[in-house]
Amino acid sequence: MKKMTVFITIFLFSSIAFSLAKTGNDILDRVDEHISGTLAPKTMVSTMTMTIISKSGSKRVRKLKVWSKKVEGRDDLRLMKFLSPAEVRNVGFLSLKSDQMYLYLPEFHRVRRIASHTKRENFMGSDFSYEDLSTSSYTRYYTAKLLEETDTTWKLELILKKGADRAYPRIIMLVDKEKEMPIHSEMFDDNGNLWKVVEEEVIQVGKYWVPQKITMKNVKKGTQTVLVFENIKVDVQLKDSIFSKRFLKRSVKP
Repeated sequence: MKKMTVFITIFLFSSIAFSLAKTGNDILDRVDEHISGTLAPKTMVSTMTMTIISKSGSKRVRKLKVWSKKVEGRDDLRLMKFLSPAEVRNVGFLSLKSDQMYLYLPEFHRVRRIASHTKRENFMGSDFSYEDLSTSSYTRYYTAKLLEETDTTWKLELILKKGADRAYPRIIMLVDKEKEMPIHSEMFDDNGNLWKVVEEEVIQVGKYWVPQKITMKNVKKGTQTVLVFENIKVDVQLKDSIFSKRFLKRSVKP
């Protein structure tokens, strides 16, 4: 019994020591694993409700379908198509890399490449920029420092690497320890002012943790956009041809 007590004590001490020994970059690596690495779904298909809320509280609701596919060693592929309302139906967004994104406007029957200087503009009147909607590794662009640790969360400060091209030079991120996923992030502008706040709710689908609700608040404008994912399917067969300008122009069924 005494030996067992000693073993348990050593085990607990080792676990605590390991937790305390984690660096900010170690934790950010784990976040990336869940978002776009080995612990992320190979593919994912879902419907999405986008609710855009103005400063006065008025709402615009839009329905979309979303496809994504993980590609080893690079940014994920992502396609989004509007299903409703009628005025935006079949508008599409395609992200192949963080610097290779396209927008399809059926009214003009034209696919337009998103220029690098416009990828930080708002996507279809929402509080998400084109860059926000692309899926990229945090560790590719940021270094992380562990600011604070509780029983359930890690608080990180992300600083943009020299020469990296991202909209937010500094991010304060709260990471859920159990899920190893961000649950609250504060993004700052070039002048050090708070710009946007993101809150995420994640659920388990199969063996993966995936976002189920994302709320993006633009602190400067007093507006917010809420994304709710439904009918989430993971590791389904998706052809590479889905992530193409040709497919981007197709009409899709709800």
